[in-house]
Amino acid sequence: MTIRERLLRGTVVVDGGLSTALESRGHDLSGLLWSARLLREAPDELVAAHRGFVDAGAEVVITASYQASHAGYRAAGLTDEQCDADLTASVHLAREAAGDRALVAASVGPWGAHLADGSEYTGYPGVGRGALRDFHARRLELLVAAGPDLVAVETLPELLEAEVVVELLEELAPELPYWVSFSATQDARVTGGAPFAEAADVVGDAAVAVGVNCTAPRYVDELLASARPRVPFVVYPNAGAVYDAATKTWTDGGSSRFEPATVQRWAGLGASLIGGCCGIDADGVRSIADAVSV
Repeated sequence: MTIRERLLRGTVVVDGGLSTALESRGHDLSGLLWSARLLREAPDELVAAHRGFVDAGAEVVITASYQASHAGYRAAGLTDEQCDADLTASVHLAREAAGDRALVAASVGPWGAHLADGSEYTGYPGVGRGALRDFHARRLELLVAAGPDLVAVETLPELLEAEVVVELLEELAPELPYWVSFSATQDARVTGGAPFAEAADVVGDAAVAVGVNCTAPRYVDELLASARPRVPFVVYPNAGAVYDAATKTWTDGGSSRFEPATVQRWAGLGASLIGGCCGIDADGVRSIADAVSV
C-alpha cells in the first residue's frame, strides 16, 4: 500500500525519535554523526529501534540518514564513499525492520545539520542556492536509488532550502512521494524567521504533505491554523524540551508522549500524518496510534 493509499484510509502514524530509541538502548550519540554513526558500527541496533516503532503502531519509519551527508562525513574524518554506502544502508535497514507492516521514508536532513551546532533551529540565510544544491544532490541520488517508499525532507529552517530540495526531487524522481517539514517556533514562524504559511506555499501541491517536526508541541496548533496548504499536514513534534547544541542533548524536561486530545486536535486541524521526533519513544508512538484509532 502506498502512502497516498494509506492517507485515503485516515490518519497515518509516523514513528518517533530514532535517537531517543537508540539512546534508551545505551548508545552515546553525542558525536558529529549522531544516529548515522550506527549505520556502520551497529546496524542491528538500528533495525531493532525501527522495529520497536513498528511494533508500537508506526505506519511509516524514517531512516537513519538525517545526519548522513558528505560534508558531515568529511568533517568526521570519513570518506564520500563511506557516506554513499551508509545512505544506501539506511534505507535497507529500515526496510528490514518495516517488512510489509510499514512504509520507509528516506530522511533528508537540512544543510545546517552537518555543522552539528543546532543551526537547523536558528537558520542560515547566507547559504545560497548553489551550495544547497551541492550539499543535497548526491545524497538524494543515493537515497532515491536505494528504493524508499517516500522521502521525508525534515527540520528545514529556510524556505530556499525547501525550494532547492523540491527541485532536486522533481528532477531525480518525479513519481516518488515526499513530504517537507520545517523546524518552527512561536508566532507561526519557521526557525529561519519566515511565516509558516509562506513555507507551506513554497512546497506547493506536488508533495504528499507539508508540516513541522522537531518543534515544541505548544506551537503546533498556531502553526497549523496559520496556513492553508493544498496538501495535508505532517506533524511530528519533539517532546517540548530545549536543545543544547554544545552538549548535543535535550534539557528542561518535556513529555515522552502527547495527550490523546492533543493528537486528535492536530488531526482536526488537518494533520494527516502524525508522529514524534526527539524525546518521543515507542510508548509515545503507541499513544499516538491509540489516539488516532478512536
